Amino acid sequence: MKKITAFIFLMIFALCGCADTTETPQISSSDEIRAVWIFYSEISMINENGGTEKSFTEKIGKMLDDCKSINVNNVFVQVRPFADSFYPSKVFPWSRYLTGEQGKAVDYDPLKIMVEQAHLRSIAIHAWLNPYRISLTGSVCDSHPAKKWIDEKSDNVIITDSGTFFNPASAPATKLILDGVREIAVNYDVDGIHIDDYFYMSQSEGIDKNDYENYTSAGGRLSLDEWRRQNINTFVSSMYNTVKAVNENLIVSVSPAGNVDNNYNSLYADVKKWASEKGYCDWLIPQIYYGFESEKLPFEKAADEWKKLKKEKSVKLIAGLGAYRVLEENEGEWVSEDIILRQIKYAEGAGYEGYSLFSYSSLFSEKFSENLESMKSLSDSETQN
Repeated sequence: MKKITAFIFLMIFALCGCADTTETPQISSSDEIRAVWIFYSEISMINENGGTEKSFTEKIGKMLDDCKSINVNNVFVQVRPFADSFYPSKVFPWSRYLTGEQGKAVDYDPLKIMVEQAHLRSIAIHAWLNPYRISLTGSVCDSHPAKKWIDEKSDNVIITDSGTFFNPASAPATKLILDGVREIAVNYDVDGIHIDDYFYMSQSEGIDKNDYENYTSAGGRLSLDEWRRQNINTFVSSMYNTVKAVNENLIVSVSPAGNVDNNYNSLYADVKKWASEKGYCDWLIPQIYYGFESEKLPFEKAADEWKKLKKEKSVKLIAGLGAYRVLEENEGEWVSEDIILRQIKYAEGAGYEGYSLFSYSSLFSEKFSENLESMKSLSDSETQN
């Protein structure tokens, strides 16, 4: 009965068209995408015990002004980092990165404010979700929908050395994630829904043994790897269809890891399929966080591998660039004052349809200042053209 009631509730919202009516930015589909990722700790209000509507508005306004200063036209803001929320949700608890305590509410709506402030500056805003990640420690608040599953060691969750995650093979977990996606699409005037590279976070055969045995016992013939890829494909396609059912103009974007083969073999993310077929994503944004001189995988080689993928014409390929590397490295090519600018120019020359930079705090740190100045010169020339 509870499941039926929740379904009816969501359908009423969808039919009523209850999304925010703030005017959305007019960004042509032919425009180059110039984006920035803003992750959860960058919009955290813990140091203000949750803050106020005024203080949060001032904070996000300053961040968006900074983005606008380098000609950014899209931001991906992480509003659900650990199966929790930066907005009042009927599916997930309030994020602890607002108040310091998961499940504790603030008396304003951070996502509503972010949408309004972005659109005031003609910046498109995408709600960035980690679909599968629940917790790094396994600890969640009492109101968290995964708590019972964790306590009971249910097959709906997977516990690994790197954290606790929803099981991609679980129908109840998948429904929960999609309910959360639909909630945002219905209630907020966002320009898109965005997910990153958290898919299967372990290759261990034991994490989903019961599910796979049930699959093969019922006559399934796919290998374990193939079956896992099918689970992820089904989720990504279902997310795409969920979003488009609410508003076909919303952008669905995915940001997989930067190595094409590792996605396929380690994370079970079939990025070649998502690029070449309709119904998975509108934008594909690989995290090409490598240097030109990388021994592991040079930037040009990685960028070229992605560009060579067979691509469905409606899918935009956008280069994800690791501005944070400038802060982390103290020697070698990453201390160059223009490495990010050179990567942007390489991606443009290779035929990418834009770039996204990780992340906001890296871009506007003192150590990045010389790279930022070189990028501003590019932004000025683009504005003049």
